[in-house]
Amino acid sequence: MERSLKTLKDNFLVWLVSWLGPALVWLLGKTLRISWRGLENLQEVRKSGQRVIYALWHGRLLILTFAHRWQKVHVLISQHRDGEFIARTVQKLGFVPIRGSTTRGGTQAIFQMVSKIQDGYDLAITTDGPKGPPHKVQSGAIYIAQRSGLPIMPISSSAQKAWRLKSWDSFLIPKPFSKTVIILGKPIYVKKESTDEELSGKIYELEKQLSELTTQADTFFHNRN
Repeated sequence: MERSLKTLKDNFLVWLVSWLGPALVWLLGKTLRISWRGLENLQEVRKSGQRVIYALWHGRLLILTFAHRWQKVHVLISQHRDGEFIARTVQKLGFVPIRGSTTRGGTQAIFQMVSKIQDGYDLAITTDGPKGPPHKVQSGAIYIAQRSGLPIMPISSSAQKAWRLKSWDSFLIPKPFSKTVIILGKPIYVKKESTDEELSGKIYELEKQLSELTTQADTFFHNRN
């Protein structure tokens, strides 16, 4: 009986989040004033007709979720309970969740993501998810880029005024009507015949770019005062 009540409570919570979450993201997003930097890096890739693999930190997900809604981006989301909440939310904002991570269901999920790129979709992956360590790139995005031949597009975001949750990723929530910024970095290409040493170098390059982009985003409005 106790187990049934717990299951019922969990199911109700998932249902509630699946409707309330997207509404809150949409309402908050509509109040934000978003500036873009580095769009020329994405436009250069688009000129060649290519799709991209967006790579981001888990804690900077919210602003990017609103900005890329209804673009049919396929996003890798963990099979953990928290991942279920995120998957239900982003699905109603026009994303296509692929369930898996580097720890659970990873191989199958990565193959799914590679096939979606071949079908002409962009992908998105939180490179330090699902549970950290924060701001440490795991190998998933590099492997997908190697298999597909498509570039990784580092991307980050921040807000002039925001709350930061006391979570492992210091999840950032912009305050309503805040100025926000999204910054895209230089595309990173990974050769199919890359050695282990070269792959490690690409992980370092991606981690360095994401850290720099996040610092730029966090200081963007400060530098304009």
